[in-house]
Amino acid sequence: MAVERPDSLIADEVVHALGQQSRSSQVLAQVKDGEVTLSGDVPDAAAKRDVEALIAAIEGVRNVRSYLHVDSGSASLGTPGEAIRDNPDGRDDAQMGDIDLRKDG
Repeated sequence: MAVERPDSLIADEVVHALGQQSRSSQVLAQVKDGEVTLSGDVPDAAAKRDVEALIAAIEGVRNVRSYLHVDSGSASLGTPGEAIRDNPDGRDDAQMGDIDLRKDG
């Protein structure tokens, strides 16, 4: 029988586990009711399997939903598993008023 643990404790362990894996730097995780949802980019199929197994082995994880994408680097501007985003900090500069499109400005 699976051990019941608070989502916050599971999330702390997930973050720690992902931080120990250099091939999972672009992986995002959400925890709700013991279910972990993974999304983001990994460099190859082996890294995807490793991350999924690593998270599934954490005490209290009841299920892992994986939306991980294998990014070999051929379809993006980044190195394998680390796609370069046009807004890496998630800000919307157009809404923030940080973009000045004038040539003189």
